[in-house]
Amino acid sequence: MYITPSHYSEVFQDIKRTSLSHSTCKLVLFVSCLNIDSLCAAKVLSLLLRKELIQYQLIPVVGYTDLKTHYSNLDEEVTNVILIGCGAMLDLESFFEINAEELAYELKDNGRSKPDDDFLNVNDDLKPDKNVGWKRKIYVIDGHRPWNLDNVFGSSVVVCLDDGFIDANLIEEKSAYNVLVEENEEDEEDEEDEEDEENELSSSDNDDFEQEFTEEDEEVYDDGDEIIIGSQDSEDTVSRKRKKQERRLKRLKKQRRIEKSKYEDTIQTYYNQGTTIMTATSTTIYGVLAAIGETSIENLWLAVIGTSSLDNQYPEVYDKLQPLLKDEVLRLNPSNHSISNNNINEKTADSTSLSIERDYHLFLLRHWTLYDSFFYSSHVNSKLNLWREDGRKKLHKLFAKMGVSLAVAQQKWLYMDTTVKRQLPFIFNKYLPTYGLEGIVREGFIRTFGYTGQLSAMECVEALTALLESDKRLLSGDRESTPNNESDDDDSQDEEERISEKIDRKEKSWINNFWSSWDALNMNPNTSKGFDLLMQGLEQAKKIQQIIFRTGMSLLERKLIKNLRLYRLCVLNDGSIPDLVIFNNPLMLSKLGTWLLENITELYIMNSNQSLKPLVVASLDVASDTYLVIGMAPKYPRGMDNSAKARLAQEGKEDKGDDSSTLTTRLNTFSVAFQQLANTSGAKIRIDSFDSSVIEIRKDDLPPFLERLTLSGLI
Repeated sequence: MYITPSHYSEVFQDIKRTSLSHSTCKLVLFVSCLNIDSLCAAKVLSLLLRKELIQYQLIPVVGYTDLKTHYSNLDEEVTNVILIGCGAMLDLESFFEINAEELAYELKDNGRSKPDDDFLNVNDDLKPDKNVGWKRKIYVIDGHRPWNLDNVFGSSVVVCLDDGFIDANLIEEKSAYNVLVEENEEDEEDEEDEEDEENELSSSDNDDFEQEFTEEDEEVYDDGDEIIIGSQDSEDTVSRKRKKQERRLKRLKKQRRIEKSKYEDTIQTYYNQGTTIMTATSTTIYGVLAAIGETSIENLWLAVIGTSSLDNQYPEVYDKLQPLLKDEVLRLNPSNHSISNNNINEKTADSTSLSIERDYHLFLLRHWTLYDSFFYSSHVNSKLNLWREDGRKKLHKLFAKMGVSLAVAQQKWLYMDTTVKRQLPFIFNKYLPTYGLEGIVREGFIRTFGYTGQLSAMECVEALTALLESDKRLLSGDRESTPNNESDDDDSQDEEERISEKIDRKEKSWINNFWSSWDALNMNPNTSKGFDLLMQGLEQAKKIQQIIFRTGMSLLERKLIKNLRLYRLCVLNDGSIPDLVIFNNPLMLSKLGTWLLENITELYIMNSNQSLKPLVVASLDVASDTYLVIGMAPKYPRGMDNSAKARLAQEGKEDKGDDSSTLTTRLNTFSVAFQQLANTSGAKIRIDSFDSSVIEIRKDDLPPFLERLTLSGLI
């Protein structure tokens, strides 16, 4: 079943009623650990549960295998399970092997309130009885799409929190799903009836059959004509009527098959359209808080960070939600209405205000130099082609036009001349559009931490991402002591077991990184622990960005990106990439892929007018002898209007749907292609990530897998 925003409060009250306990924990939160949006959403929900005195257990999970293992180990007393950042695209009843009948129980009139299913948006034929309760419910809060239709239309145990997308966009799919469910039930009944008829016919004579037929099917119509088999009919007449009846039944069955095939095609087209993220999970959680009247600056700040984390890969989602968050900031912090008021800039030791101020779409400008911030910003790099010598000269020329010397530009922002700082917005607006750099100056969300300092939402995203992405030892160059390079304790150990252990070790490090990021979100003004962790994350983010740019520039200069018929391919091998071990993390590899996509788009699309192509990036994990592979949808240049997007979509002969032409990032079809090829290619492939376009494949299986992908026509 699915819940719309107008009924979020009823959902929370039901969770609260069934989770409050003085003796045991009845609520478990599963959180996708490699996702900033999910991290912030879980933090918001944990603050609410703590305020409501509800015991809960929070478990970060790295993939589906980890999720299923933890779920199978849950205590029977757990009545509510909440999936944050995962579960939307999976049939959860089948995945968890849930028997809905075992979870159902009859409610008795013992003073306990009965569930009101009037607010549950679910097919009427599938609505649970009002006198039936559930020993456990699974709530899904996830921005990944497409929704699994079994969850939203066919389950009473799984409850999906939707933002209105289902009612607005899945009308045909809902109708097709319901018809197919009814027809499947009818087919099962027909099969049982046919078996009964065959048994009866084998044990009775012809007269008994005629009498039975007459009693049970008195009137049958064929094109308006009534067919009645009477007991006085001759054998020829009975035979003729039977044949007519058989022809009619065959036509009806054929018509039903055609209609069923049409509905099946509707469902299949829905699932084959590809995957994307349509909304921020943290915003959905904040919507729950708004419904019950528990909003605050702290919760809003976390929701802003979570939503801002989507700006890099899914800018259309951020652009859609940013005005709503802005209105909420103005509502909770009215002083933002008068920016010119000098009192707004007054700080105290415990000041934790959230404001909307001028911000720059440059990488960590307030914590770096102006030159480095320009040079390492993906947007600037792709527009100016800074990986080329001509591009770097163009950057120097830009600074000269703006009247900012390189000596001043290379000073740390904190120590730059305040006169230059104040003039920068006007200088940027005057000169940057000439180089296609519109939108560098924009509104941003700024949080004040007393006298300690200020951070923008985008800066927090970069810091948290850096804490999630990689081990400090890798960034410091101490790779001898990293887990991936540790020698095996037992040389005779089976290869599969050794690889499995190394994967487990890597995933445990990701869990540790999750808790570091979790601690960084502790914004208590009385302690600077969270702020200090964020500052450490900012330093790591600088090193990571430098590695991304150094690697990306090397790949472009050496022309290691192959332009295939359907997609572009980049394979990172041992020896060719000095920082290869760092790209064993899907967040790092995804960031490199995004950088490459932006630069390739500007280089090939805008200059030579070629069609957009998706990108496959594969990175070798030497320790486990596997490749981490990510398939990425083609990306439109930031700032391109819808007419230009439609033109590119038409030139590329895309037939994936009209909606994709209005998105900055289009639907990712690699998730469907990877799944189908994994089932048919025979290659050793591990699909475990909540992002289904991320897979792990054995080293020797990669070349034939990519060849099949090229020839499959699934992209």
